[in-house]
Amino acid sequence: MLNSEKIRLMTRLTVYEEGLGVKDGRTAEYFRNDYILFGLVGSFVAGSLAWGVCAAVYCGYFFENIFFSVYENSLGTYLRLAVTSYAVFILIFLLVTLLVFYRRSAAFARRRGMYQQDLEALTEICDREIGIKEKDAV
Repeated sequence: MLNSEKIRLMTRLTVYEEGLGVKDGRTAEYFRNDYILFGLVGSFVAGSLAWGVCAAVYCGYFFENIFFSVYENSLGTYLRLAVTSYAVFILIFLLVTLLVFYRRSAAFARRRGMYQQDLEALTEICDREIGIKEKDAV
């Protein structure tokens, strides 16, 4: 006789294992803090490169003004602008990255918890079936 609850649980487990379970398996290799830290490091590198490209475009567009500032020894305003804009850009970039990776890890933990509950429910069903079969055999 088919147990519809067992079939439903096994189907749900299989769908998770073949879908989001693959991605979650890679995430499960890290502790939550390590996962977030690796995301922040990668984001810092990418943000620094993005800011560098934007700074290069800015310098190219205002090359004449920057060139005359170097010639007149008044480059301090441009340097203050560069340092301030870099700090603000990186802080915002890292804050957004922190939020994204924290939400991802929380969603992963929630899905993994549901998966564990389904596994435990399936184990209980299988244990009940084994117990019934052993009683019938005696």
